[in-house]
Amino acid sequence: MKLTLPIVLVLGLLSGLTPLAIDAYLPSIPTISKSLNTDIGLIQMTLSIYLLVFAFLQILFGPISDAIGRRKVIVGGLIVFAIGSFICALTQSYEMLLVGRAIQAFGGAAVAVCVPALVKDSMSINQFAKAMSMIMLVMALAPLAAPIIGGAILIILNWHYIFVLLGILAILAIVLFLRTIPETLPIEKRAPFSFGNAIRNYMILLKNRSVMGYIAASAFYFAGMMSFITGCSFVYIEIYGVDPANFGFLVGLNVISMMLASTINGRYVEKLGTEVLSKYAIYIPLTASILMIILSFFNHPPLWLIMASSILFMGPMGILGSGFMAGALKHAGSHNGSVTALAGTSRFAFGALGGAVISLLHNGTFVPMLGTIAACGIIAFICFKVTVRYAEPSTKY
Repeated sequence: MKLTLPIVLVLGLLSGLTPLAIDAYLPSIPTISKSLNTDIGLIQMTLSIYLLVFAFLQILFGPISDAIGRRKVIVGGLIVFAIGSFICALTQSYEMLLVGRAIQAFGGAAVAVCVPALVKDSMSINQFAKAMSMIMLVMALAPLAAPIIGGAILIILNWHYIFVLLGILAILAIVLFLRTIPETLPIEKRAPFSFGNAIRNYMILLKNRSVMGYIAASAFYFAGMMSFITGCSFVYIEIYGVDPANFGFLVGLNVISMMLASTINGRYVEKLGTEVLSKYAIYIPLTASILMIILSFFNHPPLWLIMASSILFMGPMGILGSGFMAGALKHAGSHNGSVTALAGTSRFAFGALGGAVISLLHNGTFVPMLGTIAACGIIAFICFKVTVRYAEPSTKY
């Protein structure tokens, strides 16, 4: 498979479905809370439910895609995602919203686990990192536009139509995917699926210190990002009085910083190597984490400082996201689907945990959000540095 512009755009759309499902309804969380007469902490938990289901089902879909190919798993996932979206659109209760979000996540997991594996099937590590940077540039439009679109829908219509839009996009993705993307896993390279084989493959990966080091660094870093996504609507809108219609533009600054980092990664990764870029980029979220700890000691710091720290934290994802994944795949052998599944499960499980911590520690201030993000950033830095230090000599950074 050659990465032509249409293929990059379609893969970006597939990768962007979960960011859309997460970010599009962020501006409406306070409104949904009032509409369903439910505490805002419980509505925030719908995000954690999505992340938990999304995370753990990737463990299953990774080996399945290694056995039957990528296309069947992706199309099935898109159908289920659309069904879950329309259930959310029709819901009138908190319980049904939870069910709809879980079904959405079921389909989203099938799609997400296959995209990196599909790209890696025919590429080297540095080519993979460059390709994922290109896809992330397109994918980044989702979290950039989603809160803005969600805020606009909230003003013109109501929050139910946010989920209608997600369902329509999933249907559109099915059509474009089937017309554009070939199967990348030949029959002769497929591994027959069985739970026994899947468990054995995962046990091998779990014992691989290099693989797990990169996965752990990625998981904690992603948990910090999801902690911001979970808490930012309350902090920005409720504490600092940001208009929901403007909320998306402020959050979009984080995405723009990610797009800038992805552009830098795509331009220099084949020249310098993903290892070198990641080695230096990891210090940026560490700096942001330290700044967040300092801000937590103030009663009401300026909003621009909180925004600046979040931009510094999230921006390097454009480099570190593909760098962590490339490092894990480099040491993981031929089971690309299983590796991406384990990495995806870890990221979103920890992301759900970060969001749950913020919901449980909710005290009407910004401290739970900043403290959780900072803790995740520092642990991610430590995991990465330990992994680099104890990697085999030929793969040290």
